Amino acid sequence: MEAAASTILGSLERREPAPRLVAIVGIPGSGKSTVAGALAAMVPGAVVVPMDGYHLPRSALTADGLARRGAPDTFDPDALRADLARLKAHGDGLFPAFDHAVKDPEPDAIVVPASSPLVIVEGLYLLLRSWRMADLFDFTVVLDCDLETAVDRVAARHLAVGLEDTPEAAYRRADTNDRRNAGVVLADDCASRADLVVPSGG
Repeated sequence: MEAAASTILGSLERREPAPRLVAIVGIPGSGKSTVAGALAAMVPGAVVVPMDGYHLPRSALTADGLARRGAPDTFDPDALRADLARLKAHGDGLFPAFDHAVKDPEPDAIVVPASSPLVIVEGLYLLLRSWRMADLFDFTVVLDCDLETAVDRVAARHLAVGLEDTPEAAYRRADTNDRRNAGVVLADDCASRADLVVPSGG
């Protein structure tokens, strides 16, 4: 993932003026959070804003929504779009994080100061046509990862964080829910509209 972050940084440094608001997109398990964190570590003052902060709270979801949490309709893209637009207009802003302990968003947990040279927004659906926010970013990146590799990574993560108790259950969750979410990103052909496509593991 360090190599992917270095490739992105090199592309950003060749742009004039240097992009500030950057989107990193990819299917579940493609390494978005890891690459975003590695990129931020290379740029002093950079801030990462995960799309996960825009999960709808559990109280707003039906039983089906809870079962399919992570699908596009279990997020609040209007709020994300509005917050990004304010950041573009004013230079600074407050963004929610996702509190994994309570499994709900934590409002105003991420501070983006006007002095931050780079704001990295990472998430599955940032380039979806229906979300209408791609034009807010100065630079967009899609991480290209083999689907089966990504599903295996997600299954391992489900097991590691205790979302499932057995490897079989973890893979079943990844193979059903997360594979469907990957299909949304792939079917929308987000990679064809990105400024840069970077391999993130085979």
